[in-house]
Amino acid sequence: MLKKSCKGSSCLAYEEKLIDEIDPHQDTSRAGKFNRAIEKAKSLTSEDWKELSKQLKKFKNGIPSDITVPTAMQVKVDESLEKNLLEIEGILKEALDLSNLQTRYEFEILWLNYLNYLKVEVLKVGDSNKDSVEDLTGPDMVKRLVQILLLNRETDKVVIEKVKSALLEWEE
Repeated sequence: MLKKSCKGSSCLAYEEKLIDEIDPHQDTSRAGKFNRAIEKAKSLTSEDWKELSKQLKKFKNGIPSDITVPTAMQVKVDESLEKNLLEIEGILKEALDLSNLQTRYEFEILWLNYLNYLKVEVLKVGDSNKDSVEDLTGPDMVKRLVQILLLNRETDKVVIEKVKSALLEWEE
């Protein structure tokens, strides 16, 4: 089993904090997050890595000063993902013209990609209707629901009753 370790950084600490806030997975270990990050990075191209590198520079400028930095980061890579990680490392080194890929940078850029993925997933709520011309994100749903409730129009009474029923059913 492949193990990765590096010294902690404020970037990794902040990424981990943000990931923990929105990651729906049961496995909250660093290894779990790292392995999911590998999984989500398998299909990235050289151009994707170049863009992520730029995003990482910007991200590092927005890190709060009060973030608690871990002394070290250690993970065990799932055997089924070792080959993927080696391929990712090769593409990443080539894309960014690196002769040596620092483990901490590898952690940071993989977790940034995973964080970006999670942010997109969080906005998707419920099943997406493939037949629908338009799909609603969570914030769009809230906006429309509040609008329906605040307007309290007679024509919306049926919709309000359906929403009430759905909420009561969900609560059971």
